Amino acid sequence: MNWVTVIWSMVGGACLTLALMHVVIWLKNRGAQVHLVFSVMAVSVAAITALELAMMRAGTPRQFGILMRWTHVPVFVLVVCLVSFVRLYFGTGRLWLGHAAWGVRLVSLILNLILLRNLNYLPITGLGHVQFLGERVSVAEGVHSWLSEVGIGELSSVLLLAFVVDASIALWRQGSSDGRRRVLVV
Repeated sequence: MNWVTVIWSMVGGACLTLALMHVVIWLKNRGAQVHLVFSVMAVSVAAITALELAMMRAGTPRQFGILMRWTHVPVFVLVVCLVSFVRLYFGTGRLWLGHAAWGVRLVSLILNLILLRNLNYLPITGLGHVQFLGERVSVAEGVHSWLSEVGIGELSSVLLLAFVVDASIALWRQGSSDGRRRVLVV
């Protein structure tokens, strides 16, 4: 059995199912924008899983690089949706922190798509193969980009985490049982 394909397909299918459920909820209540944002977020994760699976199956360094390059698009959409979801669902959080998180991710996306062939590697010189879940998958070999070493993507993730923590603390301090339940759920 091909576990990598099964697991990644199940994750993608679950995300698309959640996306469909939440878009139907939003269509019935257009004021519940949190459901629309959650739906787009789920589609983004499904796209990331599809691109990851394709990278693991890549046959050439060029194909792997193209797939890795385009993975940054749904990652950007995911970050924007996470900031929007937390803001809509909690109603708290320092907006400048959320904007900084997606802004840094936007910079990395622009660098990745316009200025560089790939944000993560300067050249991908070859493909290695490793055993993962009992299956042989492709991994990139090459020279890491200086932007990858600087950690522009990681900076966006740290800012996003800081925004979620800040929003969670602010909602918790409001003291309502509903707000605390929301924090615990998220």
